[in-house]
Amino acid sequence: VGALASDLKIDVTLPVECERKTQKGDSIEVHYRGTLASNGNKFDASYDRGTPFVFQLGAGRVIKG
Repeated sequence: VGALASDLKIDVTLPVECERKTQKGDSIEVHYRGTLASNGNKFDASYDRGTPFVFQLGAGRVIKG
């Protein structure tokens, strides 16, 4: 069971202007809330842990989207 990138919805809650766009290999931190498209039920959220999710961009460790 998985999600296609085209099925994902991204809401920007705190827009940030950067002088340089992210590039493959950059380490980034994001907060997220994962919900089911069928009923809106939350299945996971970094907000609940109080810590953003940190990952290296382009390393294949997250769902594209």
